[in-house]
Amino acid sequence: MRRNLISSLVLILLTAACAGSRPAGTQPERVPAPADDADKQFLLTYPNLPNPDGEVLLENELVVVQRFVVGPGEWEGIHSHPGNQVFVHVKGGQWSGRTGGGEAIVGAARNDGEVGWMDPIPLSEGHESGNTGDTPIDLIWVTLKKEGPVAAAGTQVLLTYPNLADPDGDVLLDNDRVVVQRFALRPGEWEGIHAHPGNQVYIHIKGGIWSGRRGGVQSAPSPFSETGSVGWSNAVPLSAQHESGNTGDTTIDLIWVTLK
Repeated sequence: MRRNLISSLVLILLTAACAGSRPAGTQPERVPAPADDADKQFLLTYPNLPNPDGEVLLENELVVVQRFVVGPGEWEGIHSHPGNQVFVHVKGGQWSGRTGGGEAIVGAARNDGEVGWMDPIPLSEGHESGNTGDTPIDLIWVTLKKEGPVAAAGTQVLLTYPNLADPDGDVLLDNDRVVVQRFALRPGEWEGIHAHPGNQVYIHIKGGIWSGRRGGVQSAPSPFSETGSVGWSNAVPLSAQHESGNTGDTTIDLIWVTLK
């Protein structure tokens, strides 16, 4: 694991979200199944919280997505990390961290929508984080189950919304395993016809109402996608003429985690 202060504090942590509707044209969320012994190695456990495994929002053969809410003054308890994890703050806050029972180190406050990458941390390190602010922290962990890349060599994984002022959104994280992008769609905005590479998790930092089009035919608006709701997208070819639009009256703030 990289040993710098930021990652140590970033490591410390956290998550978020109730299942809602999805960006139009994507695949429905897969209902989590009870984890068998082979899958438990990927589950993050915070032993001091009332629900140590958090809420499993999505699980398939490639990822498990968990949400944790850490209240003011709560500490996670000493735990390990399996590594190959993306963390996403749905609701940020003030973290502090400690290792081996040492003195707590106060980290930088995290904003809503901030993300990061976690390498493995063994239980023997005595690592834990705590919420030393005055508001709950709501965090989602996306844990990759495969040891290496899953996309075919040369596959284009960057999502592009051609109708937006910034078609590639904000690239928050890009390494050899994932690319993480953040998009904001204002009321009335449509993404433009685009393809999806597949093997993607989406996370609503701010929810809203989506409608979709395929081949120019518009679907009825979806139910409101709650803040923190997540889902999975398989591949969608450009020939499907797929796009989604914000047909509500609030800005939608969406993060895509695409597996490489």
